[in-house]
This record gives sequence, C-alpha cells and structure tokens, in this order.
Amino acid sequence: MRRRIVVKNKKTEREEKKMKQFSARLLFIATTFVFFGCEASYHGVPPNDIAMMLTPTGYEDKIYTPGQVDIGQVQANGSQNRLVLIQRSGIEVKEPFIGKEASEDKEDHRCLTGDKAPVTLDVRLLFALPDYERPEGKKDLARIFLLGNPKEVEGSAGRVLRISADSVYAEQAKQSVRGKIRQICSGYKDFDAIFSAFAKEGEGSLVIKIEGAVADVLREKNVPLRLVSGFPSNLKPDPSVTDAIAAQQVAEKRVEAIQTITDFLDKDSTGTRRLVYQMQVWQEIVAKGNANGHNTIFLSSVPQVGILPLSQK
Repeated sequence: MRRRIVVKNKKTEREEKKMKQFSARLLFIATTFVFFGCEASYHGVPPNDIAMMLTPTGYEDKIYTPGQVDIGQVQANGSQNRLVLIQRSGIEVKEPFIGKEASEDKEDHRCLTGDKAPVTLDVRLLFALPDYERPEGKKDLARIFLLGNPKEVEGSAGRVLRISADSVYAEQAKQSVRGKIRQICSGYKDFDAIFSAFAKEGEGSLVIKIEGAVADVLREKNVPLRLVSGFPSNLKPDPSVTDAIAAQQVAEKRVEAIQTITDFLDKDSTGTRRLVYQMQVWQEIVAKGNANGHNTIFLSSVPQVGILPLSQK
C-alpha cells in the first residue's frame, strides 16, 4: 500500500515540474511581447508631406509617404531615430529689387541698367521638388535632405523635424540668382530697352533670359530643385526718370497747344482774334491778382484793328 503511494507522488512531482517549465516559457513569451511592443513609437507623415528617417548613422534609403511611421524608442545611450518631413508641393520665391524706402534693411537693392540708372523689379520664381518615384529623382530628393537644416516640429519632443525647401534655395542659390538677374539688367542700354524686353514674348524676352540664368545657377550649384517658371513684374524706372519723362511730355503738349493757338490767330488777317485772345489773357491775370487781395490794373497799348470804340459817356 505504501509503495503505490510513493509511485503516485513521483508522478505528481514530474507533472508539477512540467507545469512550472510551461509557466516559465509562457511568462518569457509574454514578457518578450510586452518588451518589444513597448519599443514601437509611431509618428504621422501629414498628407502634404513626405519624409525620410534620420538614424544615428545617417538617412535611410527610403521615402515615407503620408501615414504612420514607427521610428522606435530612444535607446539607453540616448541614440534615437528622427522623422524628417518636407512638403511635397512646389515653392514660390519672390526676389524683390526695390529701393531703400521699401526694403526692410533700408538699403537700395534696385538693379542698374547700362546707363547706371536704377530700376525697380520683382521676380517670382516657382520651383518643384524632384520626382521621388524615379531613381534619379529619389537621389535628388535625398540630396535636399542632406542640404537642408532641419527644425524641430513643436510638440514632438525632438523626434520629428522639418526641412523647408525655401531654406535650401535661400542657403544654396539665392545670392547667385540675384547676381545673375543684376547682370541681365546691366546688359540693357536703358529703361526703354529693358521695358521693351519685359513686354516681349518668346526668344529674347526678359522672361526667357531670367529663366535661363536661374536654371544655370541651379545646375552650377548642384541644387536639386527644378525651375518651373520665372516671371518678372512691377518693372519701374527711378522716380527722377519718371518725373523727367512726365515733364517732357507736359512740355511737348504745351508746345502743341501754343502752336495750335498761334495757327488759329494767324488765320485772322484783321487781328481781331489776336486782340480778343490778348484781352482774355489780361483778364485772367487781373482776376488772379484780385483773388489774392490786390487791386490790379493792367495797362497796355491797343493796336488799331477797326473795332468799335468805348462809349465816352
């Protein structure tokens, strides 16, 4: 009877041992699941953006489209991945060449034509990002991420950064582009010449020259942005030039008016028209003098033209 009880106890011990081993394995699996589950850290790529992953050793060779991206947790040594965003749409840049009154730094940034006369001009440039669906475009887009200076996205605890394509243009091409545009302006003799090119379309126009110059800068500087269009606007001469042109036009109109009056008066051989006109002028002179509080009398000889004398009564 005792022998059978002992055998039963050994069997029970083996079963208990197996149960403990199973429980230990189950606990290990559960612990591993919880551990790795906590390693995930998801951040979103907005609809109008694309992204690349910046790891401690550099950028991954992958473009992330809108959606959720697991960037992992911060490691014990502080190393971490960061999600770097950039807009998918193109960018528009305005290059103003304006006087010191309108500029923020109160410096004169106008262009000069060949005669050294300042010209006010705005140039609007539209750029597109590379097509990342093509191998070459993907390589160019990766270069934009390398050239850009990422800024932390607010509320991301430094895990999400953003690159502005505008800043890439500003840091890599802006000054060269402005220099090229100044060279184009100086190639025109005067304002009339540059205005003629401004109004022209096609070959030889100011638009074509500016677009060609900007494309050359992007190629020379290896800036991976594609120029869509470059359009000049608000082309104006220096105010002194405008005033001189206006004064000249006024003088020309005055000469034309004098000639018209002279021709009209000369057609009257009796001299009556001339005398009436002269008296009207005198009347205006006297009226202006009296309007200023003066009693004005105008004395002049009157030629004999056969008009009726004034009454002596």
